[in-house]
Parts: sequence; structure tokens; C-alpha cells
Amino acid sequence: MNPESFLEQQDVVPLTLALNRWAQQVNVVSDRQEVLQGAGVDDTVLSNLRIDTKPNIFATTLVAAFKKYLISSQPGDYHPMVSLLQYLSELAPLSGLPEEDVALFSRLVARGRENLKALAVRSAVARIESPQGTGIGTGVLIGADLLLTCNHVFSKTQVQKAWVRFNYKAGSYNLPEDLLELDLDFLSSSSHPDHALVKIKGKPRQSPINPVHATLDQGQEIRLIHHPQGGYVSISDLGQIVQVGEDYLDHNLSTDEGSSGAPILDRQWQLVAIHRGNPGIGRPIESGTMAAVPIRRISNQIAPYLS
Repeated sequence: MNPESFLEQQDVVPLTLALNRWAQQVNVVSDRQEVLQGAGVDDTVLSNLRIDTKPNIFATTLVAAFKKYLISSQPGDYHPMVSLLQYLSELAPLSGLPEEDVALFSRLVARGRENLKALAVRSAVARIESPQGTGIGTGVLIGADLLLTCNHVFSKTQVQKAWVRFNYKAGSYNLPEDLLELDLDFLSSSSHPDHALVKIKGKPRQSPINPVHATLDQGQEIRLIHHPQGGYVSISDLGQIVQVGEDYLDHNLSTDEGSSGAPILDRQWQLVAIHRGNPGIGRPIESGTMAAVPIRRISNQIAPYLS
């Protein structure tokens, strides 16, 4: 999944045509300006639009602005396309937009909102490094300066010093403020269940996400966000829970070296588990099955530090 792609190429022409039909109805500059401002389209987008042109040119420049709009490394809940299409959908009963245009707008809004949720969670995911520049695992920010990951990320190589790097993604600059040292005097740590709650030296600029004590079922759809092979952050495709035990969760998500400690998320993008790795021996598994630690299994250990 690429959450920064709000508009697929196959939707460019249909959206341009739909916005052209809307612009033909709203052909006065002040009226277009009023709609755009009412939708909450920000000034940086408005300043680059050709609002006083023919409907087809206006629609084309509007779609072009949507395509090149860059989400910041700390996303909120805003994208200009999502805001405008949501607003136009709400006005549809009064404006008389064709049903197929409203359906297109609704589909793109739903996709956009899903992307915004994904971006918010992704910003809290970081690469664990030791030494600096070498990825050894993945962690997720669950407090202002608290990182949750797996204990074996540190114990398997007897790490003495480690750092965490946020916003390590393709096409992004490595900012000094996104690299912070970890305090390896763990707040909570155990090999069973495999987890480590680590204090970060300094305060990341990213916003944390909340772990959720959720009921998990076999067949439930999940995904994870990780740094496979210590590389750029990646959001997996949807997978499924294969089986659930009292202190484990087996899944069929594709993972790699460097994925340990990665947050596993439900369809609502809630943090419900952390990826551990191979299940080991002791229970029947299908080929390709990986193991994780449910948040409910470690909630008592980490909860005192989250209040």
C-alpha cells in the first residue's frame, strides 16, 4: 500500500471530467472561490489555481494540484482533494451533480481517508539502528518518548547502544531531529512474551499511537508497518490472522529481517499486536506463518508507563 497516492492514474480523466461538469455549473470566479474556501482548501493550493479560466482548464489545473500535493512527514487529517470532494458530495442534492460523479467523489474520499489514517500511523513507526545507519528492527511510538518493540531485537546481538530513526522513507531527507538515542535500561522487557518498552532520549516530533486491548479472531484482516531488511518503511498488503492463543497470534503477513517489533494493525488502523518472527516449535503451523505478540498479552506490563 502506498498511502501517499491519493489519486490513481486511471481516476485522473474521470475526475477531471466530473470537476469540469461541476465547474460549468459554477462559472463565476467568486462562486468557485467560495466553494473552495468552504471546503477548507488551503491557501497554498488556492494560490496556484487558475480559478478565472474556462471550466475544462480550471478542472485540469485543480486535478494537477491534487496530484502534486505533498503530505508532510507529520500528517494530520487533511488533503485538499479529500476536503473538496467531500464538500461537493454534501452539496450534491442542491447542485444536481450526476450520480456517477457523486459515486466517484465518494470512492476517492473513502480512499483518501484511509490513506490519511495510514499516514498518521506510519509516522509513529521507526527503524531501530545499531550502530547508527544499520537497521536491526522496527519499533512504534506509543507515548511521547516511549518505543514499543521486541526484546530479541536487542538481545540477539547483545546490543550495547541503539538509536531510533523516524520518517525513514523513500524520497525523504534524513533529518537530524528524527534520529534519537534509546535508553537501554528498559522500562518493561521480557523474552516471553517477547517485548521491550524503551525510553527515547529526547522527544520525537511525531505523535504516538495508542495500543488497543482488542479481541482477535482467526481470519481477521490485519496489516503491518515495518522496515524490511532495515530498509525504508513499508506498509504491507492486508493479511489474516491464522490462529490465536492466549499469549500469541500467528499471521500470514509477508515479513523479513528487520520486521521484528513492527506494529500489527486491524482494519481500523488500531495497534493490536507487534510482530515477533518465526513461531518456533510447539504448535502446528502452516508454511509461511509468522508469530506476533498481542497487545492484550503485554498490556499489564506497559500500561503503568502510559498513564
